Order: sequence, then structure tokens, then C-alpha cells
Amino acid sequence: MTPTPEQSAILDFVQACPDNLMIRAYAGTGKTHMLTEIDKACGTNPKLLICFNKSIATEATSRVLPSTTVKTFNSLGHRVWADACGKRLTLEKSKILNIYRAIADETSAAERSELWSYYDLVSSGVNLARAIGYIPPNHAKASKALTNYHTLERLLDETPSPDAHALIDKILNISIKQAYDGLIDFNDQVYMPALFSGAFPQFPLVMIDEYQDLSPVNHAMVAKLCRRSRQIGVGDECQAIYGFRGAAASSMSDAIDRFSMSVLPLSVTFRCPSNIVQNVLWRVPDYKSIREGGLVENLPEPTINDDSTVICRNNAPLLKQAMRLLIAGHSVDVAGVDVGARIIKTMTKLGSESLTRAQTLSAIDDWQAERESLDSKSAPDLAECMRVFAKQATTLGGAIAYIRHMFALSGGKIKFMTGHKAKGLEFDHVYHLDSDLLSLHGQDPNIHYVIDTRPKERLSYIRTENM
Repeated sequence: MTPTPEQSAILDFVQACPDNLMIRAYAGTGKTHMLTEIDKACGTNPKLLICFNKSIATEATSRVLPSTTVKTFNSLGHRVWADACGKRLTLEKSKILNIYRAIADETSAAERSELWSYYDLVSSGVNLARAIGYIPPNHAKASKALTNYHTLERLLDETPSPDAHALIDKILNISIKQAYDGLIDFNDQVYMPALFSGAFPQFPLVMIDEYQDLSPVNHAMVAKLCRRSRQIGVGDECQAIYGFRGAAASSMSDAIDRFSMSVLPLSVTFRCPSNIVQNVLWRVPDYKSIREGGLVENLPEPTINDDSTVICRNNAPLLKQAMRLLIAGHSVDVAGVDVGARIIKTMTKLGSESLTRAQTLSAIDDWQAERESLDSKSAPDLAECMRVFAKQATTLGGAIAYIRHMFALSGGKIKFMTGHKAKGLEFDHVYHLDSDLLSLHGQDPNIHYVIDTRPKERLSYIRTENM
């Protein structure tokens, strides 16, 4: 493929100038291809390419030169921490749950019940703490923390009680001790080597993909990796949508300043035709398309066709439409609506499965009110998800059975997913459901841009109230 002028400019810069470089790559502009071309242009000198997940790393390995090492942050950190602690590491996915269970088992039956009532919040707090670099203030290495508890509290879905706060700190301290003994989970793979100890390998060139999604702990790892290395990053600030996971909102701009990086664009998309590009210029004014055409439409009375994808900011509207189509005999796939297990877990705690529909809906109202009193950000959407199923059944048990059935379906012709799940994917035809749910604040404009740049041919705006 003949390089575009932007691609040629990047390759010329990489070969002629030794400076650090940040490539601002908009949706569908071929950033993965660009990284492999940079790899070839830089020859057989040792290089490190850091990918954001295992599947991307596996694909990249087959495309780069044999002299180039491909790692995820987790796989890199695992090796560094193993060397640092001098132990054979044991990866235990349920490490935090096991610590929690051991603490609960030491309490009375009454205390144990209350303790388990806020397990989800505490475990989320422990995991998020390790993403943003929080260390309990009573720990010997607390001075190495990247942030404080106030920042952690602000990012959590609910405001922890003093008891929950104390438990987050207690579990973190136990987890850190276990990591020194060789017992880790996935979050420890980046948390421990970034903040506690470890000698990072050095490469003449380090390339980093999806820079906008790096957490503060990822940034700490990069700083250790690139003490004497040239760095080339690729990312798109307008696709930064993982703040709730701890991704730094200013990830790319911070790196540009810290490492004195030059900036070059990849603004020509190969995915989206001109009409779809025109539709998102409000977010990325310099976005361009390689081809003309495409369709953007508002459908006042929509019919959702097979072999298409429905994407929404929230889960509840997706489940409502999926249920409607399922009852009408359509084949649906809700794998991209990633709340099934949470809905089931929450509904089983509402009461006996014999609760009537009216009693179930009342219990959902009570649950929502309680969660919102703790400033829960997700409670309204989750409560509405539960109502979708409660209204289809005569009892709570029947509603739970509906949920299990729907989320067991896969391979359906109509796919449903949230904007967060859709990132990195592309489809011929996308229905953007209830776009008015997206605000003009926080990361919502980025989610809007992500959803509207998934289609390769056709984007249809639809509304729940018209269906």
C-alpha cells in the first residue's frame, strides 16, 4: 500500500531524527500498521513494543521483526517482579477474594453479613488503588505512592464508609506482603514492579500503543523503561474513555511534556467514509477520510436489521431493546452488555425468588435509593436493567431466569454493546441508541466519538421512545 503523506512524514521523522515521538492517531487511521512500518524502518536493532492486551500483542508478534520484543504491561511487569522478589510467582485470580474471606471468617456471624454487603465496593477500591498508585499511609513504602486516598475515593462508584476505607487499606497491606512472598494477581503484575522494586530491561527504542489508556502505574513503568531509551507512542486523546478504571485523563499530554515528545498526526481514516467523518468533526476538526460516501441518518420509526450492531452509552436501553427483539423472534447477542453477572448477583439479594412482580419492582426501588444515598454513579442504570427483566416475569425467580437465558445466548445476528465495549471494533452498520444520554461533560464526548466512528458504511441514530 502506498503510504499517505502523513505516514511518509512519520517514517521520515523516525529515520532522520532521534527525538521522542507521539503519534496522534484518530479512529481507523491504521495505527497498528504504522507501528509495524516504524519497526521495519528502524531495522533489526533491539526494540520493545508494548501492547495493551494479550490478543493485540499476539497479533503484533506475527507482524514485527524477530529482533523486536512484544509485551503487554502485565507480562513485562510479571518478569520484572519475579526477578525483584526472587520468588517463583504464583498467579491467583481470586487473591483479593481469598484475603477478604479470611478476614470475614475471623468475625462473628452478624459482623460477617455486614462485611460481605460491601465486598464489591472494597474489592473495586483495592483494584483501582493499584491502578492509580495508592499505597496505604501506614505502609513502609507509602512515600512512593503516586496519589492519595481522596483521589481513590473520588473515582469509586460509591463513597466508602470509614469501615470500608479501613478495609481497603488492610487488604492492600496484606496483598503487598503476599506479593513479596510470590503470590500475585493481574493487578500486582504492574503495581508491584512500578512502585516497590524491580530492574526494568532497557531497549534503544520503546514503542507504546493505546497511550491514552495508560494508568498512572503504567506511566510509572514507562518512566523506568525509558530512562535511556527513545520512545514512540501512539494514541488518541479523544478515545480516552477508561477513567473509571484509573486511566489518566491527561495521559498523552503528560507524556508529551515529560519526555519532550514531538507530535505528528494520523488523521486520515481508512474505516469511516466522508459522511461519517463529517459527523464527528465537532470532536476532531482535522479528521479526514480516504474515501467518499457513507450514510448518517436519524430514524424516527426504526426497524433494526439483522447483521447490525446496536451501541449505547448505558446498559438498560440496550437490554430493553434486546428483550423486545428476542420476544419478537430475532437472534440477539448481548455479550457486549457486560453487566449480566452483576444484575444476577444484585437481584438474588433482593429477597425470596417468590416475590411478586410488584414486590420485586418495589425492592429494586429501595435498592436504588440506598445506593444513591452513597453517591453511586451506576445505580440508576443498573436498577433500570433489573426492571427490564422484572417487568417480563411474574416473580423475582422468573426475572432471574430471563437474565440467565439472555446472557447465555451468543452468536446472534443483532449485537448489542456499550460504547466502552465497542472501542477498537468496527462494523458495517451501527445503530447509535439514545445518543442524548451522552452529556457534554467528562469523558462522554469521547464515548460519543468512539461510538460514531465504529461504522464502515452506515450510522443510524435511534431512540427508545420511538420503538
